[in-house]
Amino acid sequence: MSGAAHFRMAWIISWFVVGVLVFVPIVSACSWSYVIWAIRSRPADPLFRVVRNGKAGYIDSSGKVVLQPTLPKGDTSGGEFHEGLLAINDDKGYRYVDRAGNTLFRTDAWLAFDFSEGLAPAARYAGFPDDKFPHWGFIDRTGRFAIDPRYYWVDPFSEGLARVSVSSEVGSTGYIDGQGNFEIPARLSYGSSFHDGLAAVILSGPCRITNGGSCGRPEFKPTQPQATYDCRYSFIDKSGKPVSEQRFDDAQDFSEGLAAVRIGEAWGYANRSGQISISPKFEFAEPFSEGLAAVRQAGKTGFIDHSGNYVIPPQFESVDNFSDGRALVSENNSDGTQAYRFVDKTGKAAFPGRFAAAAPFSYGLAHVALTGHLKGSSAWINTSGKSVFTYVGQ
Repeated sequence: MSGAAHFRMAWIISWFVVGVLVFVPIVSACSWSYVIWAIRSRPADPLFRVVRNGKAGYIDSSGKVVLQPTLPKGDTSGGEFHEGLLAINDDKGYRYVDRAGNTLFRTDAWLAFDFSEGLAPAARYAGFPDDKFPHWGFIDRTGRFAIDPRYYWVDPFSEGLARVSVSSEVGSTGYIDGQGNFEIPARLSYGSSFHDGLAAVILSGPCRITNGGSCGRPEFKPTQPQATYDCRYSFIDKSGKPVSEQRFDDAQDFSEGLAAVRIGEAWGYANRSGQISISPKFEFAEPFSEGLAAVRQAGKTGFIDHSGNYVIPPQFESVDNFSDGRALVSENNSDGTQAYRFVDKTGKAAFPGRFAAAAPFSYGLAHVALTGHLKGSSAWINTSGKSVFTYVGQ
């Protein structure tokens, strides 16, 4: 697995654990803290965090301070503006601030997260023994529940639909619209968010996850010892109809018309018709981004195009996907630490320099920890490697 895959999956799992604490059977023993803050989820707003005296502020892509450092710093995950709003947890609960730092509203939700398509996942929880589980729904831009908190778990809205689970029982996952109406009934054992109009799901069942303490990709098996069905993945459209009869041992989201899929132990890519487009032959495969996808063979990672041909041969220890024409790669130093640098689409250095820590480019900027005479400093750099804003701390 590439570094990018590990980062994303670990963050999703840790967010899941935070959301429902110890009650969720899917994951219970995984946490993650990023080395350095960055925009991790699209579509976040193009505002970049800086820190001064333990407080967080934000700059724009030109390096101009648009919000002075007055907000709680938080940790290295989260802290993104979405749809003009930033969720902040303080001693009075959750509040949402605008790009000027003004509090627009508060919510009485027990937990609340980022907005997507006008709604944000949020939960109510009275605590044990009154409530065995938190109850999840969605709040609107006033902080009130627009979709009542009646679900066991919810995902953010994506392409007009949100994945929800109605109970802790397997086979209780479906998809709702922005009014809370089920568009796809809650009968699935698993479902991902919709991307490119399709979602990866497990139609057969009941299936239960078997690696609940792992930070890796989830593994499902039948709950019945003598089951005649398997727990393989399909792709469905927004009506809930499978796009083909092809089944996969694992499947990721679509991006640029292709989705990474696993058959047996090998990863390849399926097209929007649900058929294999790039034969499974990789140890792991990432989603496509800017025409290229990171794949791993013989312990090294390179990049292929949509035809499955290598554009950059496998040579890196760990990579992230291309963004703004740059890919972040990391390599082990002799002392066991890691060094980070950026490459272009030929695999060559995009600009000179290695960093003690770095995050991928987003909206034209990348967050890096500087070394040498500026050790202890952080910077936001542009795609030429030039700093647009330097400061001490993260």
